[in-house]
Amino acid sequence: MPIKLPNNLPAIKTLTEENVFVMTDTRAMTQDIRPLQILILNLMPTKVDTETQLARLLGNTPLQVELELLQTSTHKAGNTSQEHMISFYKTFDQVKSKFYDGMIITGAPVELMEFEEVDYWDELCEIMEWSKKHVHSTFHICWGAQAGLYYHYGIQKRILPKKLSGVYRHTLEYKKGMLFRGFDDEFYVPHSRNTTVDIEDVRAVPDLKIIATSEEAGIYAVKSNNDRQIFIMGHSEYDADTLMKEYIRDKNAGLNPEVPCNYFPDDDDSKAPVVTWRSCANLLYSNWLNYFVYQTTQYDINRISDESLADMFKGEVNRKVCKFGGTSLSGAGQFKKCAEIIKAEKERNYVVVSAPGKRFDDDTKVTDLLIKATEAARDEAEDVLMSVKSRYKVIARGLGVSTDIDREFDIIAQALGDESRTDYIISRGEYLNAKILAEYIDYEFIDAEGHIFLTEEGKYDEAATKTALGAALEKHANAVIPGFYGTMPDGSIKTFSRGGSDITGAIVSAICGADIYENWTDVSGLLMADPRIVENPLTVPVITYKELRELSYMGAAVIHEDTIFPVIKMEIPINIRNTNRPEDAGTLIVKNADYYQSGLSVSGISGKKGHTSIVVEKAHLNEDHQLRTDLLDIFTERGITIKNMLSGIDNLNIIVDNKEFNPMEDDILDEIASKINPTNMWINDDLALIAIVGRELGTSPAIAVKVLGALANRKINIKLIDHGSQKINMLIGVSEEDYLPAIQAIYKEFTTCK
Repeated sequence: MPIKLPNNLPAIKTLTEENVFVMTDTRAMTQDIRPLQILILNLMPTKVDTETQLARLLGNTPLQVELELLQTSTHKAGNTSQEHMISFYKTFDQVKSKFYDGMIITGAPVELMEFEEVDYWDELCEIMEWSKKHVHSTFHICWGAQAGLYYHYGIQKRILPKKLSGVYRHTLEYKKGMLFRGFDDEFYVPHSRNTTVDIEDVRAVPDLKIIATSEEAGIYAVKSNNDRQIFIMGHSEYDADTLMKEYIRDKNAGLNPEVPCNYFPDDDDSKAPVVTWRSCANLLYSNWLNYFVYQTTQYDINRISDESLADMFKGEVNRKVCKFGGTSLSGAGQFKKCAEIIKAEKERNYVVVSAPGKRFDDDTKVTDLLIKATEAARDEAEDVLMSVKSRYKVIARGLGVSTDIDREFDIIAQALGDESRTDYIISRGEYLNAKILAEYIDYEFIDAEGHIFLTEEGKYDEAATKTALGAALEKHANAVIPGFYGTMPDGSIKTFSRGGSDITGAIVSAICGADIYENWTDVSGLLMADPRIVENPLTVPVITYKELRELSYMGAAVIHEDTIFPVIKMEIPINIRNTNRPEDAGTLIVKNADYYQSGLSVSGISGKKGHTSIVVEKAHLNEDHQLRTDLLDIFTERGITIKNMLSGIDNLNIIVDNKEFNPMEDDILDEIASKINPTNMWINDDLALIAIVGRELGTSPAIAVKVLGALANRKINIKLIDHGSQKINMLIGVSEEDYLPAIQAIYKEFTTCK
């Protein structure tokens, strides 16, 4: 991927000549990618050189980066033209309302001055404070690193006996971190500075970790424990001749500088310098962009400010939220399994529960019984509540808890007949399960009532929930929360319309900043195909949010994205696990699966029968925007959802659901004939759609070849084929009689060892 630079920035010409992929503003307008927004506060006097050096390193990654340049308004650049500064640099007032994935604060030739004596120090402090809520990760260089350590942690810089100039050998103190992943045991970095920071001063700060040091150059790399602040003392970005230019400058100024260490061959300044740091520099910036920015930043860049919420959980790591479904809590025996799972890992801090599900095939879920109680006559409703109460007494007795079931059901019975309290009654399944489990595992009980809020329209109220639930979670290290309901503005209880406890689990995960959201159910993850069609299908180890959405849209029985939107928004990984087989790894759902192992080249195969294909043919139909709009409006006005649409130069193939289309078929066809006057039109109402979903579809033509080959071998005729716009799904249309054998053939093709 390229780095995006402002049109006409001088660095573009240099980098293009070096074969660095550069994208201008104009070209980037045609790209449909969420690029990383990187801000560079350039405090160096040789601004054009520094711009080029940093752009070169930031452009050497597979990520698209958009660069903005920032200057201080309290200091006028003396070595760069004002035309350049006005054309390409912004002031803090121009950017302070924006958010950035990353920021670089460069060094500056003001080391021998006290920080407070620097004319732009106050403005720099304001920028560094602003960055804590507007920048996901900040990368400080040389004096910028010393300034950051002083401002954020009060660490003073120390003046060196003489200038440190040269290329020095470094080693890693912390080898497990991602910032220096792939580095050799020894690596080289240029330094050019008069001051340093003592290692002992840094080690005295618990929130900092020293990553790399040098026997000659001292401390080199430090990071904050939350990875939001990176401090680099050297100049990995330097060009081959940067130290030489500084040396000649000082020499011409009569300063009698020493020859930079390990720079000129044999310390002979008449010889060309030897570059020993370039590969490490590229890897350092690539690692920062990938692991500290891209992999962790918010997709919605405006939500970077929400990361300050993590302050209430400062110091907590590996936090997990567990949601247990109804089958996981159907009886006392299942409760005990859940308790063992929770206690097996101390990181499982918060637990969200559903109401008891079915204990056997002909059983009825508790929530369904409670709904029945709200709809039945008084006598029948009381009988239903009696059976539910009996079930809870069995659970409580089996667990040995003291929850007063009789008292709870007396309160529930008082609400019978009051329509305004229908949702209250329906929600009691989750409420009682949470109270019982909390007592059994000795966790705090946090009621969703008064902590999870909905708007007047019944939609999730993120702001109110963040305040109330965030404070409650901060107060209690471990808690059980009932799923499925929240609180309306008038204080009444409202149940969720879809996905009940999944929504609550996702909300709790987002509010507490969980590292992972575990969704415990009765299957060991998401299956590659429908088990009613394919015998014992494989479990998919890793799948992305986008793949999940495609499978869900095509009817696969997977967790629906609408129920986990807070988790997806916060990019928290989801782990689907099996309560009855906790040793199984399950399925991990992530934003980016590039760094997870999976032996499957496709993530899922799903489909639906019952579709109709309407092909309308007319010369230049696809080029006539009004005619095309008129055609689609015929379906829209009748509330018919267009499931898919394929287009040619002279035709459109519109795919709809039979149930929606069939009752209005004659009227629709008549209107198409009247409004469009097609040359030809034909209908195929025997259509089944099959989606093959996988993140490698866009980069591996072999996958499409294997799909088509599998169908050809079974002599299955393909009626239509379409690659999704995001290149992660392939849609195949076959006749309904070929639906089952087609899925079986495709599945076998991708799971049989050959």
